[in-house]
Amino acid sequence: MQHLRFETLTKDLIVDDEARIAECEKLVPAHRHYVFFVTARSGSTWLTAALSATKQLGVPEEYINPDFIPDICRAVRARTQQDMFQVLFRRRKSPNGVFGIEVRHIDVELFGIEQFFDIFGPETVFFNLWRDNMVSQAVSLYRAVNTGRFHSTDAALASTPTYDAAGIKRWMTHLLNTENKNLRLLASEGRPARFLRYEDILRHEATTVGLIADALRVDLAPNQAPEDAPPKQEKLGDTWNREAEATFRSQEPQFVAETEAARLIRRQPGDEGWLNFPAVTVPA
Repeated sequence: MQHLRFETLTKDLIVDDEARIAECEKLVPAHRHYVFFVTARSGSTWLTAALSATKQLGVPEEYINPDFIPDICRAVRARTQQDMFQVLFRRRKSPNGVFGIEVRHIDVELFGIEQFFDIFGPETVFFNLWRDNMVSQAVSLYRAVNTGRFHSTDAALASTPTYDAAGIKRWMTHLLNTENKNLRLLASEGRPARFLRYEDILRHEATTVGLIADALRVDLAPNQAPEDAPPKQEKLGDTWNREAEATFRSQEPQFVAETEAARLIRRQPGDEGWLNFPAVTVPA
């Protein structure tokens, strides 16, 4: 599917402005905002489910993914970016006034960079989710795309695709581009981001949630999981993933090395192209 700009997706919508304004007058908006920049298979679904389950850290979802914008704008009766978030900040916050969102650079660009960073101002807390093992990430993405099973809660049955080094290379290049463009966008807008690593999130989910709560100045109360809580996400990787990764690394050592060298997140102070972001990591 070709991704379209926000204005193209909403230009023909007929909305009830009076109803939207009336709703906004009745409800108090969120006063604490946070944004996750993500790549595919970086643990965002796992983490956002954990954050939503606290009932105190918003409901962080892909609100500006162009695939979802038409339906969201119809639901909130909005044609403009500002109007869309005027409602979302009221409907999708947690009771303590926290709102979160998950984005990629391409989502922000199609939504409108200026509009996005006007809405999410300097007081917004930014996080960057990344995965240390990009080969494993590319294998996971290759498998998900080729089997249609992206999450453990999906209806699709577990299956394995035919190993294809060229296909894994394409997805690894895609991940590299997304990761670097996410960081360059944050740097160009002068927005420091806290880094959270996939491998740490899976090992220390509760600690990660606590770090995010601390950054938002939220004192987490003991959580009682509701009866209608979504099913717990489980890791999909298995023997096929491990064997595919090992085979790919043995077949494509130069490609792996070149890709790793091109990752901006690997740069250290003093390196050319280093991006000066404070890193918040989960203790090993």
